[in-house]
Formats: sequence, structure tokens, C-alpha cells
Amino acid sequence: MKKVEMVRCFVTSPNPANSNPEGSQKSVRYIPSEIFRLWHYLMVDVKGFQITNENVGIWVDSEMYHRDKGEFTDHKAHPVVEISFTYAKDTFVGRPVIRYFPKEYFETIMQYFLRNFSQEYIQNDVIKIEGFYIDPTVE
Repeated sequence: MKKVEMVRCFVTSPNPANSNPEGSQKSVRYIPSEIFRLWHYLMVDVKGFQITNENVGIWVDSEMYHRDKGEFTDHKAHPVVEISFTYAKDTFVGRPVIRYFPKEYFETIMQYFLRNFSQEYIQNDVIKIEGFYIDPTVE
């Protein structure tokens, strides 16, 4: 069972002609809180994206969600998929790659996401774990 503190936010591209998998101007992102400040800096200050509606919550895997569902009944649960693999380009041992995507757009997003990696350097299978982002605001 797994639990990760996470930020849910929306990203708007500086180039309105860029489409995103969600088919809207804003696209949702789920970023582990431990790397959020760095990610935010890269997205806003380096790439020029706009970040809005930042909300800190938790991501739990499906097993924990169903086991502890009573704790989450007052909160909105967004289906989110965790993917992970080891990427070994320019390194001997590889580096872990872990990302979170909305389940609704998972297949489309993965097609875009995996274009950033050469298949020959992915050391193991891509592991997919389904779970939920728990919005801390009470409905």
C-alpha cells in the first residue's frame, strides 16, 4: 500500500495553439509535493507555463483507498494512475522515473509522455498502479 503527498494543479501553455490530451486550454497535473517547487520553477520560469488552482492532498493506491474508504467519504477522489520505470541513459544504474496521470486520459498522455524516452534505455517494464488523489476539501 502506498500514500504520497501530492499537489493537484492546472497548467496552461504559453502557446494557445498547443493542444493537450484533455482537449481543453488547461490540463490537470498531479505532482508529488517533495518536487513541486522545482517542477513549478521549471514550468513557470523556464518554460513559461501558467500554474493555477494549486491544491495539496494525498494520492493513495487502490488497495489503500478501498481498505480505508471510510476515511475518504467526505472528500472528492480523483482516479489517478502512477507509472514508474528505471531509465538508464547516461548512467550505469539508471534513475527512477515516477509520474502520475489522470486515469481518464491515461492512454493518450502515455503516448505523449513516452516520446521523451528512448525505449532502449528503459531497463524494466513500465509499472502501472491505479489509485486516487484525495482532495482535502470537504464536499
